[in-house]
Amino acid sequence: MTAVVRGSSGEAVVLLSGDWLGQVPEKTFTDMIEAASAVLSAAELKTVSNAVALLGTGPPDFRVQVDGAELTVYRLTVR
Repeated sequence: MTAVVRGSSGEAVVLLSGDWLGQVPEKTFTDMIEAASAVLSAAELKTVSNAVALLGTGPPDFRVQVDGAELTVYRLTVR
């Protein structure tokens, strides 16, 4: 699962399955950005598009593990 959603306080949140972004094909990110356009403002969408290349270079905000499956969560701030 790879998605962009709104967090509890309205911030853009990127959800990635697995532990390392290098495992996610570029087509998956392209599809994610296209789907995110239905949820995010133009400014948020631009931030997400620009941030995709940098995600995974720093620690995630948190990780969730359920039955051995891991979901990595990054929160993005639009300024």
